[in-house]
Amino acid sequence: MTRILVSAEGQSDNVGDSVLRRGLLDSLRPHGRLVVRLADTTDDYVTGLRLRPQDTVVTSRAQWQQEVLAAARQGDVLAHNAGEALLTRSWALGYARMAPLLALARLRGGHAVHLGFGLRAPHPVWGTVVRASLAPCDLVTWRDDDSRRWVGTGTTAPDWGWAAGPTGPGGTAPGTSVADLPSQGRDVLALSMRGDRGTPSDAWFDTVRAVAADRGLSVVVAPQVGRDRTRAAELAARLDGELVDGDDWAHDVVEARVRAVYRRAALVVSDRLHAVVVGHTEGAVPVGLGHAVAKIRRTMATVGLAASAVPADDATVAVPAVHALLDDRDAVLAAADTARDRLTALADRVGRLVHGAPRAADTAVVPSAAPVDGS
Repeated sequence: MTRILVSAEGQSDNVGDSVLRRGLLDSLRPHGRLVVRLADTTDDYVTGLRLRPQDTVVTSRAQWQQEVLAAARQGDVLAHNAGEALLTRSWALGYARMAPLLALARLRGGHAVHLGFGLRAPHPVWGTVVRASLAPCDLVTWRDDDSRRWVGTGTTAPDWGWAAGPTGPGGTAPGTSVADLPSQGRDVLALSMRGDRGTPSDAWFDTVRAVAADRGLSVVVAPQVGRDRTRAAELAARLDGELVDGDDWAHDVVEARVRAVYRRAALVVSDRLHAVVVGHTEGAVPVGLGHAVAKIRRTMATVGLAASAVPADDATVAVPAVHALLDDRDAVLAAADTARDRLTALADRVGRLVHGAPRAADTAVVPSAAPVDGS
């Protein structure tokens, strides 16, 4: 069986990182035997990946280099990690060092893919290096159009967080339509805000209080990043809300905990991208409310929901924007199903590559999402 080598490393305290990488791994697994790089990761993080017994895990950097070289010589599949990065010199040169191995794998009948990455900012030099380094790849996708433009190659596809699917007790079964999830009984405004930025502004608090009051919702704060826990306790106290937290921070436990909140939520408000993405897959309307929501806007625009990123500078503007999203709930939730369908189509393209379909099939366009609410 063809081997697929892929790195799945991420931040050890950030459940969103394991969620999105699980989506990538699950999409690749049907098409070969996974060999997964997990250097510098914790056991808590790995629980969120939901690895299978047949997966091979490599934790040694030296062993990984040997595995990649062997895979290139054997014509296996080499897959870049998903997630986000800065276009720095060290990151770009890491791509450049991989490029000859990707090319060797292609020459030996194998394949190389780069699926679902996002960048934080452009760089004229290192973007060019990355573009050249990705030339041996059969498929290149980015999770937002700005990242695609900054590098100058590939197409866009939704973030893998939309593919990961609900998990944990009481979760909806994989494949269930998000748009069909019940709207009744959703009496919660769920919050999950960053702890590494300043306290949200008075306008932010005014917006949250107004929406909660207008919709008859109770505030529940559920952090899904470990470093956000202190901020979560502060917000719960200031908003007279409920804090849902716990001492067990294994990613599978935390994910089940926050998904249980999102299943009760009419909307999830956050300046964390994967809080709104995970909430979206559980039937909550995603609202990226904050003062630095450009990443959320770019990534949500890929699924037609740029309007779900709402600047928190003026409550008189933000409150109507949030209500407009809630009033358009059916279309907003349908975008989650469209995102999942697009990722399924992308995974199918990988399968066609691995199993030898003609190249014309592999260059088929993955359908894009229609914008919602003018986004």
